[in-house]
Amino acid sequence: MRQKEQTVEDDKLRLALSNMRYAACTEDDIVFLKSRVAGFRPGNPRLDASEFRNVSIITAWNSQKDVINRLGAKRFAEDMGQELISFCSIDRISPRAADKSKWSCEQSTIHSIGPRLQKRLWDAPPSSNSEMIPGKLTLCIGMPLLLRSNDATELCMTKGQEAIVVGWDETTGLQGQRVLDTLFVELIGLPASRIIQILGLPDNVVPLVRGSVHTTVLLEDDTLLSIVREQITGLLNFSITDYTAQGRSRPRNPVDLTNCKDHRAYYVALSRATTAEGTIILQDFTTNKITCGMSGHLRQELRELEILDEITALRAEGRLPKEVTGIYRRHLLISYARYKGSLSDLAYCHPSMQHNPRLDDSVPKSVDYAEWRPSGQSGKRRDDNSEEGNASTKNKKQKKMDTALSEPNSRNLAHIISRPVGMVWDAVDYSCGYDSTFGILANMWMQNKALWTPRFCAVGPYFQYWASLMIQAADGQLSLEWARDIMRVRMHAAKPLDFPYGPNGTSIDRISRLILPEITYAVGEHICTMCGYVSPEQHNLLEPYMCTALSREQRAAFPHGVPVSEWIKDHLSRTHTSCPTCRLSNRRARLTMSYQILSVPSVFIISVDCGSMHYDKALHFDCNGAMVVAKLRGIIYAGDAHFTARYVSVQGSIWFHDGITTRRSWVEEGHIDSIDVALLVEARGKCAVALIYALDE
Repeated sequence: MRQKEQTVEDDKLRLALSNMRYAACTEDDIVFLKSRVAGFRPGNPRLDASEFRNVSIITAWNSQKDVINRLGAKRFAEDMGQELISFCSIDRISPRAADKSKWSCEQSTIHSIGPRLQKRLWDAPPSSNSEMIPGKLTLCIGMPLLLRSNDATELCMTKGQEAIVVGWDETTGLQGQRVLDTLFVELIGLPASRIIQILGLPDNVVPLVRGSVHTTVLLEDDTLLSIVREQITGLLNFSITDYTAQGRSRPRNPVDLTNCKDHRAYYVALSRATTAEGTIILQDFTTNKITCGMSGHLRQELRELEILDEITALRAEGRLPKEVTGIYRRHLLISYARYKGSLSDLAYCHPSMQHNPRLDDSVPKSVDYAEWRPSGQSGKRRDDNSEEGNASTKNKKQKKMDTALSEPNSRNLAHIISRPVGMVWDAVDYSCGYDSTFGILANMWMQNKALWTPRFCAVGPYFQYWASLMIQAADGQLSLEWARDIMRVRMHAAKPLDFPYGPNGTSIDRISRLILPEITYAVGEHICTMCGYVSPEQHNLLEPYMCTALSREQRAAFPHGVPVSEWIKDHLSRTHTSCPTCRLSNRRARLTMSYQILSVPSVFIISVDCGSMHYDKALHFDCNGAMVVAKLRGIIYAGDAHFTARYVSVQGSIWFHDGITTRRSWVEEGHIDSIDVALLVEARGKCAVALIYALDE
C-alpha cells in the first residue's frame, strides 16, 4: 500500500486493501469500494474529470488494453487538434521456430510475407504477438508512450518507463509505408534529482532507435508465425495491465476490475493509488473474489512469510535464540516451532491467517528444492534432507536411511570408513562444484577424524569451519547436503558474484582460491651461477593452490604427459629473469632459483589441463632434511557444465561420484596400485581439472 495521506477515506482504503490481500473484505469495505465506482450520482467520482484525463487505466487483459489505447489515441489527437500518423513495421519471416509458450497452436506453413498478409500483420493489435511489438504505431506530438525494452538503464530507458513523444525521424519502407528510424521522447515521472542530459537534446529527452525483435504472431486461423519485426519498442500509454502496474505509485489511479482473475489482481490494481480520492473504479465489479477467503496453499505461504519476518526481526534485535537455525525455510520454521512450542497462535498476523484445522490439514508439506531425475525415471519426488518436527510421524524407511547416514555409533562409523558418502546434487541452486570438492574433503575427514580435525583447522578458517560442520554431521545434527549448503552461504556472503545461487555454477578455481589461504610454504632467491649474483628479495613459491602452466620445453620433454612432481620441481627452480650484473658486462646469463621448502600444506589443490599431465600417486618433498609424502586423494572432473569427482581412500580404493546419477553413493572402480594412472585423466566423458593431494596418514 502506498497511501501518503491520513484522511478518513484513506483509512477506509487502507483497511480495505489490508483485508483484500487475504480475500477477507468486510461489508464496510465493499460499501467503500462501491463508493469509488465512476458514475453521475452525487459523491461518485467522474471519469471525465480533468485530473483523470490521459491517465492510463489499469486493466486485466492485454486485448482490453489494446482497444483502450486505440480509442485513447484517437481522442487525444482530437483534443490536441493534431493528425495521427501511423508508422508501420518492417517484417520478415524468422528462421526460428514459433514460440508456443503463450499459445498452444500449430506453426504456420507460410514461407513469405505477401502484401495481404503484411496488411493483416500491421492491423493486428500488439497483444497478437508474443513480444507485444506493434505492427503499426500511431503517434502525434505529445502522445503518451510506454517503453517496452531495457535500452539503457543508466539513462532510465527501461521497460515500463513512461514518456511523451516530442519528435521523430522517419524513412520509407520497401512497400511505401512510413517507418520510424528514431523516436524522440521525453521521460516523465523521474525523481526531481534525476536529470537525463544527452548532447544536443533537451533535458530528459532520449532517442529510441528502431530495432529487430524475434516474435511469434497468432494469425486469424489460429496458427503461429515466427517473424522478425523492426519497430520502435514502445506502446501507447492510455492503458496498462495489472502486471505492468506492479511497483508503481499513482496519484490518479483509474482501474477496471471486470476481468481481474482473483483477489490478488484486485489488490495489485487498487494498491497503486497513493490516495483514496485519486482512486476511481470504471464500472461495477464482482465482490465474491475479495470476500471468499484464500486457498489453504496461499494461507500457508503467507503465514510462513509472516513467521520468517518475525524471525528476521528477532535476529536484527539480537533476541533470536541460538537453537533457532536453518538454511532452508522448512528447517528454520521447524526449529522456531520447537522453540515456541506451537506456531498456531500468530497474534501479530491478520485474523484470517490464524490456524484453521479444517483448511490447513489439507495443505501439502513444502519442500526446499526439486529433485532432479533422469528422463523417464518414475517415482515420487523425495526430500533427502528433510527433518520432521515430530519424530513419531517420520517414515520408517527414511528414518532408517537418516540413521545410517548420521548416527555416530560404531557400526555406522565402520560403514563410513569402508564406503564413502556423497551429496545429492541441488537442482535449484546448482551444487556440483561444491559436491565434488567438499565431498572429497568430507570423506578424508570421516576416515580419520582425530587426525584431520586439527589438520583442517591449521589450513585456514574455511577448512576449520568445514571441520566444525563435519563434527555436527557425525553427531547426526546435519546431513552432508545441509553442511554443504551452510558452507555455501558463507562463501556466497564473502563473494556473491563468484558463488551465486540458482541455476548458476561456479568453478573449482574460485572455490580453491577462497578456501585455501595464501600461505607461503617455500621461499626462494635468484642466484647467478656465472657471477655469483644473489637477488635481495625472496619469492613465494609453494602455496596450497597452484595452477599449472606448462612450458614448451616441458611438453617436449614429456610427450605423454608432464608428471606433477616434475612440474612442481620446475616451478620451484625455473626463472625467466636474466642476471642484471652480467647484463651490464654484455653477458647473457639466466638466473636460477635456490629454494627452501619450509613446510608442506596438509591439503593442496593443483589445477591441471586435461591430457597434458601425468598424475603422480604420491609427491615427495625434502623439507628441512626430512622427506614428506603427500598422496593423491581426489580428482575433480568437468564437462557439459557439470562437475564429478573421484576419491582415493587411505587404503587406496578409487571411488567415483556424480551428484546427479550416483547421488549419495560412490561407485568403487578399483585400487590405485593396480590401475593405470593414465586412465584417471578422464571419467565418464569428463576431463580432469583439479587434483587434491594431502599429507600421508
